[in-house]
Amino acid sequence: MQGRSAGAVALTLIGWACRALGWALAAITVILCVSGLSARLNMVGLVVDLSRALPAVIAGYGVITTPFGGIFRFDFALIVVALMIVDYVCLRAARMLRTR
Repeated sequence: MQGRSAGAVALTLIGWACRALGWALAAITVILCVSGLSARLNMVGLVVDLSRALPAVIAGYGVITTPFGGIFRFDFALIVVALMIVDYVCLRAARMLRTR
């Protein structure tokens, strides 16, 4: 019984962490869409580090210029979607552990 409760708490924390990381990366993706905004916020180093942290298969995939003069990073958007899916699965599994 306590093992299930501890597992539910752990899955909930992992889900919340994935959700927070997903929202942060989504915000970075939107900021990059506007010309010069990332330079004004000194985010260039952060974006380079994030690009290096991505798997080589999707790093740099789908970099599209926007009408606002910035770029849309499709690889960042894919990671956001993946993080939100992991969040959903973790919270769903935690709920199932609590109800049993």
